[in-house]
Amino acid sequence: MNISRRDFVKQAGLASVAVPAAVQAQSASTGQTKETINPLPIRVGMTDWNLGQRGDITKIALAREIGLDGIQVSVQYPTDGKPTLRDPKTQAAFKRAALENGIQICSLAIGNPGKSRMPMHTSPAFAILLAEAVEIAYNIGTNNILLPILGDSHIDMTNQAQVDTFVAMMKEVARYAEKYEVVVGLEDWISAQDNIKLLDAIGSDYVGVYYDAHNIVSRINTDIYAEPKLLGKRISQIHVKNAYNLLEMPGGKMDWPKMAKEFYDIGYRGWYVLETGSPTKDIVADTRANIAYVKKTFRIPQATA
Repeated sequence: MNISRRDFVKQAGLASVAVPAAVQAQSASTGQTKETINPLPIRVGMTDWNLGQRGDITKIALAREIGLDGIQVSVQYPTDGKPTLRDPKTQAAFKRAALENGIQICSLAIGNPGKSRMPMHTSPAFAILLAEAVEIAYNIGTNNILLPILGDSHIDMTNQAQVDTFVAMMKEVARYAEKYEVVVGLEDWISAQDNIKLLDAIGSDYVGVYYDAHNIVSRINTDIYAEPKLLGKRISQIHVKNAYNLLEMPGGKMDWPKMAKEFYDIGYRGWYVLETGSPTKDIVADTRANIAYVKKTFRIPQATA
């Protein structure tokens, strides 16, 4: 059965694709449960900046060479006279390059718009840029945006005026996002509980959380592994990294096998996007190792003791 783009966004864009009823029926007849099957392949993307350069169309071909399934591309500010995804011709070129290389543009990331437009979450100029980014995402063939609300744009949840300003802005952006059926994912440094407060206040399925556990594990006072269950289908996409090391190297901030099970248990079947470096300086080999790790580790269910 074919579904519309709108239905797809509502069912899948906010994190998850539930196990299809036909698969559930089949598993019941064979004695399987959803804990013993994984009907969807693990899809691994990567940020264009970790492939070498934000907004560089040649990184799409590099993603194909490495063996990635997708790429997260960036819209940059200011343009400085360089080709930018703000230009319709460049948007068409990116979409064409993705099709030619068999690479999906899994999401659009918003680069730093400069100090004059900071902080992002309270600047009138940035609200206009964000509405523009929604249209860019639609034009290049993705339904997911990474909106970074961190660094200079970190939201102080104890400042009600700041929160109210952000919520008011995102309510209007959400109306625009719904028109284009694009989900805006907030990547931030606040807890799941605080994200839920923001999303409830915004009140739209077209604003979610771009989840980066590695970024926030040392910034919150709650159990990081309990957060996916709290956020559920509000998670629009996920970054995976291990500082500057390969994902398989021990001693990192995250127990990824443990977190992988949490993502599976909430029904997340979306993209895992690498935000990883190249410790050996061989980006092809290092990224292939990280892809293999994700496809092994996030292929749930795993045997349990």
